[in-house]
Amino acid sequence: MTNPAADATERADHTEAPHLSLLNAGWSTAWTPGPPREGASGADRIRDLAANGYAALPIPREFGGAGANLVEVAAVQRALGMVDPSAAIALNMHAFTVGLMADYWQRHRDSSWMLLEGIARTGALVASAFAEPGGSPNFMSSRSEAVPTGKGYRVSGTKFPCSLATTATLVCLTARVTGTDDTILALCPRSSPGLTVEGEWSSLGMTDSDTAGLVLRDVELDDRLVFHRGPADVIDDNVISGMVWFAVLLSATYHGVLSGLLDVAYRQVIRAQAHGPRTALLGRATRELLTLGGSCRQLAADVASGAVAGRAALAAAVGLRASLSDTRDRVLAALTPVIGSRLYGKGQAAASLLVDSLAVHHHPPSLLTCDDVVGAFCTGREISFDPAV
Repeated sequence: MTNPAADATERADHTEAPHLSLLNAGWSTAWTPGPPREGASGADRIRDLAANGYAALPIPREFGGAGANLVEVAAVQRALGMVDPSAAIALNMHAFTVGLMADYWQRHRDSSWMLLEGIARTGALVASAFAEPGGSPNFMSSRSEAVPTGKGYRVSGTKFPCSLATTATLVCLTARVTGTDDTILALCPRSSPGLTVEGEWSSLGMTDSDTAGLVLRDVELDDRLVFHRGPADVIDDNVISGMVWFAVLLSATYHGVLSGLLDVAYRQVIRAQAHGPRTALLGRATRELLTLGGSCRQLAADVASGAVAGRAALAAAVGLRASLSDTRDRVLAALTPVIGSRLYGKGQAAASLLVDSLAVHHHPPSLLTCDDVVGAFCTGREISFDPAV
C-alpha cells in the first residue's frame, strides 16, 4: 500500500505544472479537499471529508446545503479523485444519491425536502445499495423484496458490493414490492434492526473505500422514507436523471484518478529528462483525458440548459459511461511504456493508481448494454437495459 498523504503532498508541489494547468482547465470548484491525514484509515478519511462539508454539497441552500449543481459536484469529485482515489470512488455514490434526491425535489417539490434537510444538518453520509450478489446486466432489476405493512415496508435482501458500508448513516436502496411490478427507492437508517454489515469485497483496487455487503433481514422501513415507487422496468424521468448524475460524477471521479496517474508519469519523465517517444505517449494520454473531461462537463451543461433531455439525455449519459471505460484503457495503454515497471511495483504510487482505476469497469450499466442503448435510441427502438431483450 502507498501512503496517500505522502503522494498527495508530492503532487501538491507541482500544481502549477503545465500538464496540470491543462488537465485542470474547466474544472472549477469552491470546495477542495485537503490531503489525507497520514496514517488515517480509509474509513477515517471518509469521515473527515464528510465533517468538512462534503456531505451537504448538492443539497439546496434553503435546506442547509451548499447548493452545488451537477457540474460543481463533478469538479469536487475530480479534485478528490486526484488526492484520495479510494475515498473519491466510495463517496461518489453519496454524491450521486444525494444529488439525485435534490434533483427529485426540484422536479416534484414534495416532502423529500425533509430528508435533504436532515442530511445537511447532521452531515450524514448516504450509501448507495443497488448492486446485488452475482450482479445483473440489468441494473434496474432488484432481487430484494419489500413486503407492504401498515406503516411502510418490511425489506429483505442482500446488497453487495456497497461502498460506505460502515461510515454511512443512511442507505439508499431499491427493492421490488411483493405481488406487484413496482420498485421502491428509499432511505433506510443503517442502524435499523435487521440490517448488518457482512463480508469483505475482495477487490484489487478501492481497498480503502469501506466496501462490504449489507444484509437486510425483515428490516422495517417507514413509508415516509420512501421517496419513489413505480414500475420496476419503466424508464421514467427518475431513471434518466439518475443515469445523467451517475455518468457525469463517475466520469469526473475517474478523470481525477487518471489525472493523478498522468501527473506521476509526467513528473517521472521531467525528472529523468527522458523525453523522445515518451513525450508523444504522454501527449496521447493527455488528449484522451481532455476529450473525456470536455464530454463530461458538456453533458452536465446540456442537461441543465435543456439542450438535451428525455431519452436523448439517457443515451448520451450511457454513451459517456461506456466511453469512460474505453478512455481508461487507452490512457493506460499509452502510459504503460512510459512508467514501466513502477506500474507493478509494491508501494509505488503509479501501481496504486493503476489498480484503483480498474474499478471503473465494475460500475453499471453493463458495457454489454451501453452501445445497444445508444443504438436503440438512434434507430427509434425501445430502450432496455436487459441484454436478453
